[in-house]
Amino acid sequence: MKRNRNTLCAIVCVIILIFSAAGPLRAEDKAIDPSKVKDIKRLLELIRLEEVVLLTAETALERLFPILKEATTQNNQTVSDTLFAILKGSTLSLVKRQISAERGLMDRVVPLYDKHYTQDDIRKLIEFYETPLGKKVSALRPQIAKESMVVAEEWINFLEPVLVQALAKRLDEEGYVIVKNPPSKSCSATQPLTG
Repeated sequence: MKRNRNTLCAIVCVIILIFSAAGPLRAEDKAIDPSKVKDIKRLLELIRLEEVVLLTAETALERLFPILKEATTQNNQTVSDTLFAILKGSTLSLVKRQISAERGLMDRVVPLYDKHYTQDDIRKLIEFYETPLGKKVSALRPQIAKESMVVAEEWINFLEPVLVQALAKRLDEEGYVIVKNPPSKSCSATQPLTG
């Protein structure tokens, strides 16, 4: 029972870390004209920010689950699909509520739009997203975001060995010794680190 509780605590901590990346609101954020805030929030609705955030959160959780399952299996524990469904449902529900909550994601994103766009810019963007093309862009945004995550993961998988090879070559040119066969887990501090 204690191991399961520790596993659950570890899972919850990882989930909190994933979704705390936005950081705290800053006290020095200036007051924004309420009509501009209203326009920015309307724009965020039109661009489907909430849907994209929820999709991203769901994708992150789905990618995290196999890692958690493997990590807990190594400790003779099991994270069941039922437990994952509970954690996923609870996390997504909390994220959804916090998007529009006071000091939630919307409140954190509004100052960014205020900083980079004039109210006239925001209104023109709203006009665009209310056109047929704007509606199409908005409707496709979540699907494109989801497909982009897959493409990015494939690209990273492609890039990793190329990058490792390029870095190893560059370090070798500079005279650094590259460990070709890393020491086993049982090595002591006195064993040489080069292979």
